[in-house]
Amino acid sequence: MAQKFTAEVIKKEKVSSKVYCVTFQLVSPPAISFRAGQNMMLMIPASPTGGSSVNRTMSIASPPSENNTLLMAHDTSPHGPASLWTEQLKAGDPATFVAPTGGVLSLLPTNKRKVLIATGTGIAPFRSIILDKLSDSQSSDCTLILYWGLRREEDVFWKEEFDELQKLFRNFSWRLIYSKPNESWIGDRGHVTEYVMDNEKEME
Repeated sequence: MAQKFTAEVIKKEKVSSKVYCVTFQLVSPPAISFRAGQNMMLMIPASPTGGSSVNRTMSIASPPSENNTLLMAHDTSPHGPASLWTEQLKAGDPATFVAPTGGVLSLLPTNKRKVLIATGTGIAPFRSIILDKLSDSQSSDCTLILYWGLRREEDVFWKEEFDELQKLFRNFSWRLIYSKPNESWIGDRGHVTEYVMDNEKEME
């Protein structure tokens, strides 16, 4: 059930040309119960220089097992009030949000190959799902493949983490597809949906 939380920023990192990852330590209540793929609704206060308060729904990027903290990945390129709030955050700052909200990006409970498709910061709920599934011994026979579409090389983040997961877990693999890469890029290119349709014939 969704409830209101107060939290404190314990880490903020600019992970790509336009994305910040922010980790919130829960204060009250000190722990949360949610399902991988759910969201939180940030309550952004009005700027001291004017404007009004706004609410923004953000995907929870951390897995449910990390129930004392929440991680978000925020693309601040729109430069709206929520973007400016995130850009100005620093460790120790307070935050208020309602969570968990939204439905769950559920995977069918079968051992068939699961194809996950994301673009941009839409990767956030899939990170939560992947970490949750890979930590579940009962899901060891469930094969997961992630296709992540981005525009350019400078937009990528979490690459090292996904590479490491691919090495550690035989049932997980991932592909990175750029739609407008530099000429020197020798990997996959194009629009992720077209790429997936060309490479996956039986998706679930």
